[in-house]
Amino acid sequence: MTVRQDDELPNTPPPAQFDEVARWTLSEVEEVAGLRADLQARLGADGSGDLAAVTEKLVLIVSELATNAVRHGLPPTVVRLMHGTDGDWLLDVADHDVSSPPVPAGDRDPGHGGLGLRIARRLSLAVGWYTTETAKHVWATVPGPVPAATPAE
Repeated sequence: MTVRQDDELPNTPPPAQFDEVARWTLSEVEEVAGLRADLQARLGADGSGDLAAVTEKLVLIVSELATNAVRHGLPPTVVRLMHGTDGDWLLDVADHDVSSPPVPAGDRDPGHGGLGLRIARRLSLAVGWYTTETAKHVWATVPGPVPAATPAE
């Protein structure tokens, strides 16, 4: 089955093989810039190679998801970065509006914004959402850097 970029997001928790690496709490859109800078600094990407490409994807995705949560959800927004046992990354962005699901842009004119979920889907392995009793979570997974090949002996 092919998933179009504007199909509804799957309502399912993320895969379980991830451990939390960092957490941020946001209340205002202006705080997203600091989140991006801190995420980039934590991953230590130097601007080249596979880690830089992964970091760039994570920064773009977290910008979109966190901005959506701060603008359309209920504060505070909690962003978690997690690293998987297989090397993949997971971003989990939670707000406290459990009554409204994330809504893809659909046929909206790109000039009117609202393309954050579409961007996240294009850059991720998977994007989904789920609720707990107190929070709505939107998550995205991103593959880790390709391991360097070991020389043959």
